[in-house]
Amino acid sequence: MDRPLTSTLPLSQQSTYDKLMAEVPKYKMITISILCDRLRITCSLARKAIAILIAKGEIKPVTMHSKQQIYTRATNDVDA
Repeated sequence: MDRPLTSTLPLSQQSTYDKLMAEVPKYKMITISILCDRLRITCSLARKAIAILIAKGEIKPVTMHSKQQIYTRATNDVDA
C-alpha cells in the first residue's frame, strides 16, 4: 500500500463533496476503486457516492457483477 490509511478524506467534507459532484460525472468509466484512488476516500464512502450520483441521474450502470460494478456518465442519448 503506497499511502497511509490516515490520508483518506471524509465525504462529508465540503471540498471532497464538491470535487465528487464536479469531476466524477465527467469520467468515462467509474468504479469504486477509481473513486477511492482519485478522491482519496474509503470504499464504503465510494459506494455511497455512487449511490448519490445514480439517484441524481449523473451516472448510469454499465455492468453489475457481484465482484465489480462499472458505471459511466449519463448522456442524453436515447437507447434504441
